[in-house]
Amino acid sequence: MIKSYLKQIFEVANQGDAREESYYSALEHLLKEYSESKSIKNIHITTLPEKTEAGNPDFRIWDGNQHIVGYIEAKAPTVEYLDQIETTEQLKRYLHTFPNLILTNFFEFRLYRHATLIEKVAIARPYVVHKLKTVPPAEKEAGFLNLLDKFFSFSLPKVYDAKSLAIELAKRTRFLKDEVVTEELKSVSV
Repeated sequence: MIKSYLKQIFEVANQGDAREESYYSALEHLLKEYSESKSIKNIHITTLPEKTEAGNPDFRIWDGNQHIVGYIEAKAPTVEYLDQIETTEQLKRYLHTFPNLILTNFFEFRLYRHATLIEKVAIARPYVVHKLKTVPPAEKEAGFLNLLDKFFSFSLPKVYDAKSLAIELAKRTRFLKDEVVTEELKSVSV
């Protein structure tokens, strides 16, 4: 599964004109193959889903009805240091809004649960594709599958009482307040 995925990534990169979005189909295929291998039913993967209150993550994993498993934010495979991405406003918004999020550059995968990094795995080295111009060997396959197990097993707790509902609404309100203030400041400075 991972070897096939890395071969697809290499083929896209080897074309020489690929953008971040060019790699989406390889990741989507990998996620579908994983869910089928684990007999996970009713998994839908939406690439470039509709805008959410936090912005536009690249993938939404859901059951096709109401239950959202999580979101994936992908960066181009040429972005080798995801530490820098963690400090961006975009990722901060995503981390505070989405309780189950993967950040990836198609080689390294970082799983965040409630804005906390809980696991990261690099399945290959980007320089093998970009500098050595060959398909990279798969690394840490068991760790990667474990990360996907955790991601796909996530379930949002149901809101049973006023306190838990208030906490969830407060998170979204803080985010929306910051967005409104940012937009207002932009319009004043123009």
